[in-house]
Amino acid sequence: MDKILFFANKWVDADRVDGIRRFADKRGWIVQVVERLGPRMDVKKVVDFMKPVGVIAGCGGFYPDASSESVGSVPLVYMDEDPNGGKGKGLYVVADDRRIGELAAKELLGLGLAHYAFVGWRRSRYWSDLRGSAFARTVADHGCSCETFSCPDMTSVNHRREIMAAWLKSLPKPCGIFAVHDPVAEEVLNVANAVGLSVPHDVAVIGVDDDPKICGQTHPPLTSIRIDFEQAGYLCAELLAERIDNPSLTEAIRTYSPGQVTRRLSTRQFAHADNRMLQALEFISRHACQQGETSVDTVAAVMGLSRRMAEMVFRRQTGHSIHDEIMAVRMAQVERMLRNPRQDISAIANLCGWASDSVLRRAFRKHYGVSMREWRKNH
Repeated sequence: MDKILFFANKWVDADRVDGIRRFADKRGWIVQVVERLGPRMDVKKVVDFMKPVGVIAGCGGFYPDASSESVGSVPLVYMDEDPNGGKGKGLYVVADDRRIGELAAKELLGLGLAHYAFVGWRRSRYWSDLRGSAFARTVADHGCSCETFSCPDMTSVNHRREIMAAWLKSLPKPCGIFAVHDPVAEEVLNVANAVGLSVPHDVAVIGVDDDPKICGQTHPPLTSIRIDFEQAGYLCAELLAERIDNPSLTEAIRTYSPGQVTRRLSTRQFAHADNRMLQALEFISRHACQQGETSVDTVAAVMGLSRRMAEMVFRRQTGHSIHDEIMAVRMAQVERMLRNPRQDISAIANLCGWASDSVLRRAFRKHYGVSMREWRKNH
């Protein structure tokens, strides 16, 4: 069987690999993932030894060694590399960074805030610049201005946070902040908490990637734009196949799209919300999907109120019951798991806090009008 190589950075997620393999199965390819260990890796020697029919280079802009020179005549597709950077003409699959910036602006504009700001990556990167400019332009189209956080590239982490702390305090409030991706958003939230700003009432923060290791652990939980990384892998393999079948195809750019916004407490605002409400919402967000952890009684205890009084306060400020909030968080997690083709449907109920698989299946059909399997097929 023919083999293709995927040079992956160590932080590459499984979704990209799944996308590549999903297309590769149609072609009868074997996918060999090669984790790139840094600039010392000799890509040419690896390619000469493996003898693949094609190469996908998951670059991200950090390592210069995967290029047309290092792979020779073997068809090559770049993933997440700047099409206008130093690699020259070629085949590229990149995120639709302008659309990501526009989607972040739309989400924050929907909060009705008067002020907006952008925090980019620690160093200048094309994807960060594109997201920031699209965000600022969309905000300006709605008659609002956008502040941009500025910090020298080589600044230490501690000094950067000192600069960010002063910048956050200087922003007009309330302000909607778009952080270029989740690690930066986590940094913004940590600094905002450290200087005593209230999130989301002083600053509402949105990130990108919907990384569960970050979004569920920040204080408060982070709203984030989900990116279809599985589509990225699939498009790379598809473009590679086109190049193999048509050697005259030497230039092309394909983009993969952002998905929906996963809303969490970093942007969720309520009129007259008090600390008891915010504590309850954060507790539900963190624990609703853990078996036996969350009930109306436990939420009432977090609020320091009787069950009856907690229900009254919660409904007055959100328009729905505590139970409805718990179910909404669980159902949102069910959706996220159904979108992952590797996730066994029969295990989802236990992973999302439902009493049993049958209870979830009935609730899901009642809510969506279709079975979980049908929903997965359609999405």
